[in-house]
Amino acid sequence: MHLIQSDRYGRPSEAQAAADAIPILVDNTYHLFHLATPPHTIHHPPRLRSSWFRLRSKDLKSWKRDQKPVLVPGESSTDPDSDGVWTGSAILDPHGNMQIFYTGYNLSEGGRQVILRASAGDRHGNSFTKTGKSPIRIVSPESNRAAFEDIDFRDPYVFFNEEDSRYWMLVGTRLSSGPKWTRGCLALLTSADLQDWSLEPKPLYAPNDMYCPECPELFRLPNGKWYLVYSRFAAPDSGTVYRMADSPYGPFRKPKDGSHGRLDGRRWYAAKSCPKASDPAKRIYFGWAGDFNEKDKKWLWGGDMALPREVSANEDGYLRIDPVEEAITASFGTSTEKRHCFSEPCIRISSIGSASTELIDAPIKAETLEYMLEFGIGSQDAQSFGLLFRSDANMRGHRLSFTPRGNGTVDLTLLTDLPPLDDFWADQYELYIPRNVDGPEIVRHCGLPVEGKIRLIVLGELIQFFCGGRSITFRVPLPRPTGLLAFFVEDGEVEFRDVWLSWPSMQGNGP
Repeated sequence: MHLIQSDRYGRPSEAQAAADAIPILVDNTYHLFHLATPPHTIHHPPRLRSSWFRLRSKDLKSWKRDQKPVLVPGESSTDPDSDGVWTGSAILDPHGNMQIFYTGYNLSEGGRQVILRASAGDRHGNSFTKTGKSPIRIVSPESNRAAFEDIDFRDPYVFFNEEDSRYWMLVGTRLSSGPKWTRGCLALLTSADLQDWSLEPKPLYAPNDMYCPECPELFRLPNGKWYLVYSRFAAPDSGTVYRMADSPYGPFRKPKDGSHGRLDGRRWYAAKSCPKASDPAKRIYFGWAGDFNEKDKKWLWGGDMALPREVSANEDGYLRIDPVEEAITASFGTSTEKRHCFSEPCIRISSIGSASTELIDAPIKAETLEYMLEFGIGSQDAQSFGLLFRSDANMRGHRLSFTPRGNGTVDLTLLTDLPPLDDFWADQYELYIPRNVDGPEIVRHCGLPVEGKIRLIVLGELIQFFCGGRSITFRVPLPRPTGLLAFFVEDGEVEFRDVWLSWPSMQGNGP
């Protein structure tokens, strides 16, 4: 990913994948901790014997990676983290030194998860020491712990709650009783000193609609609203989602923002944030997009870190997500030699009563794997319209489809290139298309405004699309037959304005 000027950002190496982000801002330096898989691993359990790695940046453009992992699994099979140093959070303690709270995973204990701690002697955490083999000290009655399942107890998020004058820790877990598939909840622990923790007997959040929440965080923005953010690995609304409340105790409501609180889709996962330097009204988010194993056609845990995103609240209090402009500049630069503006002021397509596709006449080769397409939407009167990308000569490819709602907004959908058929039709035409987890509709955002700049960013297999305060992230495994780009319209007319094509600044003067 060409956002990086000094060190690899997207993943530690070709042989290792990046996963859950754990960012913290210290003295205007972004510390991006993240999990990383052992080299050349594919499936559980070897792939999840993860370690903590770190990147640092002062400008969200250039990143410097630590030469060694920050935390690694325990050496002994009896260590509570012998089979994985899993997700957690970083915080400055009362003395100003960085502390890490993380999840320990041990298969010999039936996969039991516990909360562990590592300490540093300085505020930038230049070296961490595990505080021992014992989990954090929970001083509340044992009956409080019995309210939650014994296995799932992970992803601690620790922060100082000024309203409560105590440290809070959110933990993803499950209630010990109730319907199996909907017991997922967030437990709340509190502490005065980060040493002794009291576990509340009732969950902070239990929506009764998921198996287990992952990678939670809770923060307040200057508008006074509290935002609970976590990830869901199963429907409904899988991916990173947010909920809103007027109090840190809730109730946390699902926003009526047209996306059910999803900022992206299921393939932008375990996203977490830290405040933006010098701008408390915004937060910088980091999430990953999983690898796809072509051999067995399975999505994997861990992949590439996606571009950092900027999240803020609109006038209704709902969150919007936009690309970090500094990261865009670092990747694609500002040189006109690396940008192509189309000669016509707009690309107009008309197809009344039918569908029509028009290839984008651009100086981009079919095998080009990294580029950014920017455009705006002018006048339109169509059933639907949009962009076809990674297409072949038969116009088979993925589609970003805009469907007008009649009130100045659109529904935005990412569609796979070919949806699977019922068995009868597949048998008749010998079109046996895999029934993937994703598709034919991969992500849908409803009621988006279409004013301003719309961006499609392609970095190898990773596709990232930004429109109207939402993003869509997906991996299109390579190789594809060609890399053709085209606009399309279905039953109507549409204008695409201010169309620009850019390629990475490190790629030379052209594709």
